[in-house]
Amino acid sequence: MKKKILIAGDSFAADWTVKHQGKGWVNMLSEIYDVTIVAQAGVSEYKIIKQIQSLNLTQYSHIIISHTSPFRIPVKEHPLHSTDILHSNCDLIYSDLKDNENNTLAKIGVDFFENLYDTDYALFVHDLMLKYIDSKYKHRQIINITFFEHGNLYKPKNFINFEKTFKENRGHINHLNDKGNQIVFDTIKKILSNR
Repeated sequence: MKKKILIAGDSFAADWTVKHQGKGWVNMLSEIYDVTIVAQAGVSEYKIIKQIQSLNLTQYSHIIISHTSPFRIPVKEHPLHSTDILHSNCDLIYSDLKDNENNTLAKIGVDFFENLYDTDYALFVHDLMLKYIDSKYKHRQIINITFFEHGNLYKPKNFINFEKTFKENRGHINHLNDKGNQIVFDTIKKILSNR
């Protein structure tokens, strides 16, 4: 019987086949395991927690959580991406808004990030959310991953940082090229095979 895997998180773990041709590491895992993907492109850590809370976790043998940037701000509707099939639940991040300053709401967001945003607060809250996930779901088989600089943030159990893989293997599916997707797939498959 195939292991039942839940994949939650951000765009690094979303199913990009809804919009693009190609196969990411999540699709590769789907070929050998019974995989449910609830990850969504561009979401904040808060929405990742909501993804996990929305499901009955007892039906999954393992959970993979792709943690996002601490600098995403949750919003009900993104001013640029609400109609995009891959990014429909996207949250705000500075780089995305900065690239679209011709949009009035994006410009307001850029002004907020540049003049009012408290990055220390964002890091503090993100750290609390990581601790919350680790504590709340400590009895579950979880693989925690990220593709972002993690610095001094709390490291949940079974934590893998793929930041170097991402930087060296940027591409168009899950932000990775074929080699990058293969590295992530091989790493996670090895862990799943040993549990």
